[in-house]
Amino acid sequence: MRNFDKFAPRLRNWSVMLTRKLSGFSSADYRALLRQLLSHGFRDVRLSELESDKPHLYLRHDIDLCLEKAAAMAELEAEIGVSSSYFVLISTGLYNPASLASRRLLRRIIEHGHEIGLHFDATQTLHDEDLQSAAAAECDILADICGRSIHTISFHRPAPSLLNLTGNFAGRRHTYEPAFFSEIAYISDSNGGWHHGHPLDHPAIAEGRAVQLLTHPIWWIGSGAREAVPLIRDFADRRAAELHDDIAGTVTAYAKWRDDKGLPCGRHS
Repeated sequence: MRNFDKFAPRLRNWSVMLTRKLSGFSSADYRALLRQLLSHGFRDVRLSELESDKPHLYLRHDIDLCLEKAAAMAELEAEIGVSSSYFVLISTGLYNPASLASRRLLRRIIEHGHEIGLHFDATQTLHDEDLQSAAAAECDILADICGRSIHTISFHRPAPSLLNLTGNFAGRRHTYEPAFFSEIAYISDSNGGWHHGHPLDHPAIAEGRAVQLLTHPIWWIGSGAREAVPLIRDFADRRAAELHDDIAGTVTAYAKWRDDKGLPCGRHS
């Protein structure tokens, strides 16, 4: 027994190290992370329900690049039995939330029991435009697309002036209010990494305190963990190929030129 007591701390450390080594960024890793958080007694809640001194888990997803991966993550979470909030950009050149394909994807996310919020990019407003008025207008656009009201806002790459901003923004709760940000555990996978430590290492997990967990579907939905830059380069190449398809669907001469060259369809290559 004395020998076990002597080596028990070391064994626990080895166990933690092994867990971290096996924990990457993939669909399986995200599923495992959620199950471990639930096994610690955490319960998924909406932003308005979050209480700092309880084991509440607010799952937030900012959709910066890809609605398809967001819809896949929404399905994964529904299989586990948790609900989360997906924040959609309106002022972006990276996807069109109003397209038929995007509306179908957003409907899938909603049908899985998740919330849709606005991911507001303040840099996309005119210099003389009021930020809150601009955000309110984008909420109305997103509500028309989704067919339901928008109650929450997250900021895309927020300026320091937007962090810990008290009170509502555009008449809605936002994810950087002190009660949801600085006064609780805030954990993010920005740029494809846990830059402030693995979520399971955060003291709030052991202490049963509220957590806002921000993850971006682009890093997680796939078969295995990859470094951020190669993943994004592959994503950009696929999007470029799809853009050629879209142009060919509009410009007949370009479509004929591609056919004559025997160029493959980007969506199926």
